[in-house]
Amino acid sequence: MLAAAVCFSTGTLFIKLAGARLPAMEILFARSVIGFFYCFFLLRNTGYSILGTRRLFLALRGLLGFGAMFCTFYSFVRLPLADATVIFFAHPVFVAILAAFLLKEVLGTRGAVCTTVALGGVLLVAKPSFLFHTASTLDPFAVGVALCAAVLSACAIVTVRFLSRTEHPLTIIAYPTMAILFLGPLVNGHGWFIPTPTEAVYLLIMGVIMNMGQHFMTLAYQRERAAIVAAVGYVEIPVSAFFGAMVFGAIPDVWTYAGAVLVVVGTLFLGQKKKS
Repeated sequence: MLAAAVCFSTGTLFIKLAGARLPAMEILFARSVIGFFYCFFLLRNTGYSILGTRRLFLALRGLLGFGAMFCTFYSFVRLPLADATVIFFAHPVFVAILAAFLLKEVLGTRGAVCTTVALGGVLLVAKPSFLFHTASTLDPFAVGVALCAAVLSACAIVTVRFLSRTEHPLTIIAYPTMAILFLGPLVNGHGWFIPTPTEAVYLLIMGVIMNMGQHFMTLAYQRERAAIVAAVGYVEIPVSAFFGAMVFGAIPDVWTYAGAVLVVVGTLFLGQKKKS
């Protein structure tokens, strides 16, 4: 998971660089082309089919992954890396809420408090005008998209936990890439741009690194408790903030730091609740 966190942080840097001119869907499409061949070649000699066995649930996983990744890529392009990463990392809270409603898992008083604390952290990062006297410098639409990314990612994680009992990790990873390859050209409303040589390098590096991170993360969730894996994954927040400051000069303000602390503390204690 540590390797996955570093891969994701580095990948978001190249998403941001490519997104200076290229639309988010085109960047996501490039990631998916590389991801499909990444999964296909690694699965060749394993005896597993890239189509898997539980294809209906895998297709659902693919659609959820498509939505989650598009919203994530859009928010990384439109928001500072640190802010987008903190909002996205609220997804364990939404996993807990979904589990309470869909799987009838008892959230409990402690779980409710942890959920409230983490969502409070998201509010500090977003700085909505109804809570702050000055208007937020963040695009409110992009903040909403980042929240959608967290919710859809939570839904996708639930399906991954279910499918990992029977499906190969690379099969689970392949379905979102296939969904994007089929549906991406249909929903891309910005047209297609021919990448410059520099942008092509950005897309290639991003695609390889992000797919490696997805592979490492799936393996981590299969082999270790979710609470421990999630805790290690928070390395992504400071690394993304470092890249944002060094490359783009986006220095997080005190509210982003405070919000990040609340999100991490809330979700970590929520993970301990789930683990016991």
